Amino acid sequence: MTVSFKDLVLPPATKLALQDVTTLPLLRPELFDQGILRRANFSGVLLFGPPGTGKTMLAKCVAQAGSARFMNVALSDVFDKYVGEGEKNVKAVFTLARKLAPCVVFLDEVDALFGRRRGDGFASRREVINEFMGEWEGLQSHENRGIVVMAATNRPFDLDEAVLRRMPRRILVDLPTEAAREKILATHLRDEVVDASVSLADVAKDTPLYSGSDLRNVGIAAALAAVKENIVREGMGLPSLGEQADIDADLELGRPSRVLTKEHFGIALREIPASITDETDVLVELRKWDKQFGSGSTPKDKAKRVWGFAQADDGLAVQRQAKRGDERR
Repeated sequence: MTVSFKDLVLPPATKLALQDVTTLPLLRPELFDQGILRRANFSGVLLFGPPGTGKTMLAKCVAQAGSARFMNVALSDVFDKYVGEGEKNVKAVFTLARKLAPCVVFLDEVDALFGRRRGDGFASRREVINEFMGEWEGLQSHENRGIVVMAATNRPFDLDEAVLRRMPRRILVDLPTEAAREKILATHLRDEVVDASVSLADVAKDTPLYSGSDLRNVGIAAALAAVKENIVREGMGLPSLGEQADIDADLELGRPSRVLTKEHFGIALREIPASITDETDVLVELRKWDKQFGSGSTPKDKAKRVWGFAQADDGLAVQRQAKRGDERR
């Protein structure tokens, strides 16, 4: 089943940011044939957020919307136990991407690929990362137009700084709101018969901190509970709930039917907890990181991080002001 941007339940700003940075250059490359956009473009986009929020599906939607091929690069595709083979694999990935252009190169769990380089790490691993960085840098040239690198991670704060520099657009894919949860449930249950006593709005209210993946599992568990109940009723010689409700249209095609009731959703919510709890610190860390480095940051937030000559100039200014105060005395 193909999924488009219309099927995704995301804030409009998130969709628009992805379409501007990735889909537009793939669909209208002639608009990028002059000025600074001809010489260089954004080299990558980072999708970060809690697990199960649809980051991989979002990358696939970008490729589909831009009529591009989708290349999923995993850890096993790059690193090799033999020295020098990892660099060859990296070169092969980008060579294939150039041949398949327009192409979206997707790096899932990018923190496992490009964690911070430390002195106690393997030299061969650092060489592979350096090779990847060099190939990635070359994608900004006009000759490599039509290649977009997208990455997804649950832990952006573990990424190497050189990787972050090559992904200037960093978009937070957060947990869905209550209204978004209701839409996600309705999307997953659109082919199911839901009893009139079931309020998806109430289910959405009872599922805080549930991701899109968790909500899909809730729908699966509710449908499975209905199947088990129909099997039990069949063994007891009783009609199924679909037959009782006189909406069992599938019986004409020889298929058993089911109706999802409030009790089935109650069973599902007991069986499927949220992947993230209130005690998980990762949500706080993700939103803090987004405020500092992601699309949710502001110039005021960035102004607090002052280093190098700017910090030295501030120190000199303080010293001069103190000296003037002494002279006045």
